[in-house]
Amino acid sequence: MNDPLILDTCAFSDKDFLYKLRKYHGRKILPAVAYSELCAHYVKNKKKNPQHLDRLLNQIDIEVDQLDKLRAQYAALYSKDGKDFKLHHRDYLIGAHAFPPPRKMITINKKDFWFLNNVYTPEEISKKF
Repeated sequence: MNDPLILDTCAFSDKDFLYKLRKYHGRKILPAVAYSELCAHYVKNKKKNPQHLDRLLNQIDIEVDQLDKLRAQYAALYSKDGKDFKLHHRDYLIGAHAFPPPRKMITINKKDFWFLNNVYTPEEISKKF
């Protein structure tokens, strides 16, 4: 089984990656916070309802991972020595799903997840499958 991939919201802007992701044989996980961001994008910018996004996730076999107490604690710990939690809470909460290894964080904005060691762009990770 391949390593689980944790998908940041911006990874969905890479259509080639989404196409390749269909063939990935491993867990594909969208954190609940990123799911909420994508829903807002679909409703506001695309004028579509959340069920449209759900169909896309089902087609690619992406599961939405809930935010639990442990992940909330990880997010708080990540912020201890870094950027202000109040301003960057979504990045910390999304990144908390990429722990423990071998989970891999997939994002276009690698700098937003400076607190993780396992961060890849969609292009970088696509070369591995």
